[in-house]
Amino acid sequence: MAQTPQMLGIRIPYRRDNLNGYYEQVTTDLEHAKTNLTMLLLTSKGERPMMPTYGSDLRHLLFSQNTESGSNIELEDAVRNAVAVWMSKVQIDDVFISRDFVNSPYTASISISFSLKTIPDSQQELELTIEA
Repeated sequence: MAQTPQMLGIRIPYRRDNLNGYYEQVTTDLEHAKTNLTMLLLTSKGERPMMPTYGSDLRHLLFSQNTESGSNIELEDAVRNAVAVWMSKVQIDDVFISRDFVNSPYTASISISFSLKTIPDSQQELELTIEA
């Protein structure tokens, strides 16, 4: 008899799944962490009801007036701070920020290399585009 995989959460972006419920589910800890990290970083602080400190300052920082190098440092700090507060099982290994200050000054592409502290050799990559 086949064992049903454990459902850990809803896959982002949302997709219909008629097999295991209305929405497609994630079934591994790595998928779950990646989905939760995406949601954490794309949520602005104050956006989630009853949890005003949940989220990151990424969108807010896109409007800050600063230099290119200073901006990248602040964005990286926002990623690391949000993860430190809300996802203590995630280890951020590297954050790379790419911005085009001339053509798209209120957009940042963020590449995050992370792993789970509880799973050896669990290196994952997450690519996000933040737009204000």
